[in-house]
Amino acid sequence: MRRRKGQASVELLVTLAFALLMLIPIIVLVFLQTSSGSEELAIDQAQQSVSRLKNVVDVVGAQGPPAKATLNIIIPERVSRITIGSVAEPPIGKEIVFAVRTRGGDSEVVAVTLYAVAGNLTNYTKAGVYPVTVESVDDCLGTGNPCVYVRPT
Repeated sequence: MRRRKGQASVELLVTLAFALLMLIPIIVLVFLQTSSGSEELAIDQAQQSVSRLKNVVDVVGAQGPPAKATLNIIIPERVSRITIGSVAEPPIGKEIVFAVRTRGGDSEVVAVTLYAVAGNLTNYTKAGVYPVTVESVDDCLGTGNPCVYVRPT
């Protein structure tokens, strides 16, 4: 009698172990797909924000000083750095760059503007929707050259 009880317990344990072995790869696959989806979503949101910001910079730059506009941009969860203009001194250029963290390293979402642009959005590294002011100025960062300046509102 006791052997049969032991046999039933072993069979139950083997069945549960087999079920877990089948379930673990599915859980891992779901986790990897979810992680990949959140990376793609962050890159898509960054692309949308960069594109909107570039379009407003181009419109304000075409109007010239004292044109000004305010817009809301989405900062995705994985943004590690935002560069407006250039990283060199003076930080005036024609690029808007959002660096998004992915499993393979930082992926940069870039838009090239028609007008010189400068700005500082380093405070916007947490996920959320933030207001941004875009303004055309005659004297960009004391250089005497015109540009479009992007700043937090």
